[in-house]
Amino acid sequence: MFDLEKVKNLTSTELKVYEYFLQYTALAVDGSVREIAKATHVSPATVTRVVTKLGFLNIWELKLFLKKNMNRKSNQTFYEPTAIVEEFFKRSLTSEYEMQIKEAVKVILDSELTFFFGIGTSGDIAAYAARQFANLGISAFHIQDSSYPFHLMTKKYEKFVIIICSVTGETISLIEKVEAMKKLNSKIISITNTSHNTLARLSDVNLAYHLTEEIVDKGYNINITSQIPVVFLLETLARRTYERQNK
Repeated sequence: MFDLEKVKNLTSTELKVYEYFLQYTALAVDGSVREIAKATHVSPATVTRVVTKLGFLNIWELKLFLKKNMNRKSNQTFYEPTAIVEEFFKRSLTSEYEMQIKEAVKVILDSELTFFFGIGTSGDIAAYAARQFANLGISAFHIQDSSYPFHLMTKKYEKFVIIICSVTGETISLIEKVEAMKKLNSKIISITNTSHNTLARLSDVNLAYHLTEEIVDKGYNINITSQIPVVFLLETLARRTYERQNK
């Protein structure tokens, strides 16, 4: 929906506003600059700056653009994988992002077991990640069933972490599972498309990849946002954990 070249120049704080425009388009269209600022926990000046950086003269021009695009997702142009990779790596190769990865590795190293969980395509990638960790000799398991009795694990293991993959971070059944796991003192690492969602807020560590959302809207509203960054992040965690264990 937005020009990727312009999105790449947004700071981590400005990305919160950008994500809000994508996730809550209808609210953004109806809301004032102050209301958008309050919802994203930034200043009104930051909202105005994002509007300008995205190529609009003012908030009203942006709102008109958002309104015109609200019902056009079915005609969306999909991005080439090379553009997706470029968009992600420009944001991920920063000292701030590196610190988040190091924190995630520390949580994994401090745990006796690592579980991977996701729903749909994210579940398939979670299974791949568990296999990658296991291949490197790291105790890791993929959980397919959301009703898995994690509470029984606390009788044998005091420390374990669940790494959850989710594009939106708003799947109800997933959120309920995370809330239950936190009551068992489990650590939560989440990998989501944005940092402005419920799962990210519930996590001990969140790794957000900030891609422009891609939707196939032919009556089903299917999210096909690329998972290339997710695979990169999971493999990075596996290799970094292995390196730390074998120092």
